[in-house]
Amino acid sequence: MRLECLFQQVIQTAPGRSEWDTRTALQGLFEIFNLVGRTELKSELLKELERHKATLNRLRQVPGLDLETLDALLTELAHANSELRNPDGPSLESIRRHGFLTTVRRRSTLPGGACTFDLPALHHWLQQDSSTRTRDLEKWLLPFEPMRRAVNLILRLIRNSAFPRNEIAVEGFFQKALDSSAANQMVRVILPAELPMFPEISGGKHRFSIRFMEQSDLTRRANQVTEDVSFQLICCVF
Repeated sequence: MRLECLFQQVIQTAPGRSEWDTRTALQGLFEIFNLVGRTELKSELLKELERHKATLNRLRQVPGLDLETLDALLTELAHANSELRNPDGPSLESIRRHGFLTTVRRRSTLPGGACTFDLPALHHWLQQDSSTRTRDLEKWLLPFEPMRRAVNLILRLIRNSAFPRNEIAVEGFFQKALDSSAANQMVRVILPAELPMFPEISGGKHRFSIRFMEQSDLTRRANQVTEDVSFQLICCVF
């Protein structure tokens, strides 16, 4: 989910005309690189794709299942798997050895390290036409595309694996036991946007709890609400 957030940050800000849009996209790109630099991440994604493939194949035995939709999802999984394993695509090594990006990324770890007087090359690039900057950012994002598509597919399958249920948090607190034999992947809470509260979720292998908090004054700590809260809960098991 962190990767999903960072990819969205880059994709949404890369086409921006302002240099600050470009700086935000560039910072997101560096954070993506730091995350995917873990050697085990690719193998974890491949294992997750295989797990979802096995789960979907077992669903063939379910009567009345839409086999056309099932086959389309399996095709997506196979394509994502193939992309991740493809040695001929743009490599992360091209980003790791990119002189300009390496210099800017190293300086960006320092507070204020990417100022114009510290990085004249960055300043010069930021003065280029926005279409040039966007084209460069898209080119630098390309080696991460197989991971982005795999992450998006996995999260979409997980999120769509369950339906919302109406629940009530008594005096702002809700707790639920988990089936330890099931692959509990994600807990989602749906609240009307106009409610002046937010959920804090904590949990472990056997149960999770939700506390609904309010913070009308940002200079003070958030407090648990005292009234009952109606909400929708989605426990994603896939």
